Amino acid sequence: RGNTLKNIEKECNAKIMIRGKGSVKEGKVGRKDGQMLPGEDEPLHALVTANTMENVKKAVEQIRNILKQGIETPEDQNDLRKMQLRELARLNGTLRE
Repeated sequence: RGNTLKNIEKECNAKIMIRGKGSVKEGKVGRKDGQMLPGEDEPLHALVTANTMENVKKAVEQIRNILKQGIETPEDQNDLRKMQLRELARLNGTLRE
């Protein structure tokens, strides 16, 4: 539900948008008029904006760390992924202790 992204935005005082191919769920239309969103035909990427370059750099570094962890850490050892799945189950009301 984007909570990790929201936390990074809040912590870094930045706005992060996931754009490009694969950023919109298949079957969903990005805009009400059926037109493609800006950058939808580009490779998947994150667009980071902030009031200062320092905040942009901070947000980019956190995104890079998450991507690195996702690539290098086996799924069963990825603590961030476990925490995200646990939080999602709690939000959906399907969490079992």
